[in-house]
Amino acid sequence: MPLMPTLVDKPPEGADWIHEVKFDGYRSQMIIDKQGTRIFTRRGLD
Repeated sequence: MPLMPTLVDKPPEGADWIHEVKFDGYRSQMIIDKQGTRIFTRRGLD
């Protein structure tokens, strides 16, 4: 299950980070790694 987003004062730095996009009513986390690309909802549904 993906980790929950955490509110911070400043976004992380570095090329490995992108910013969360929140569409109306949907919050998701995208993971791109050696296993492929996966998208999860806030409640962990894929």
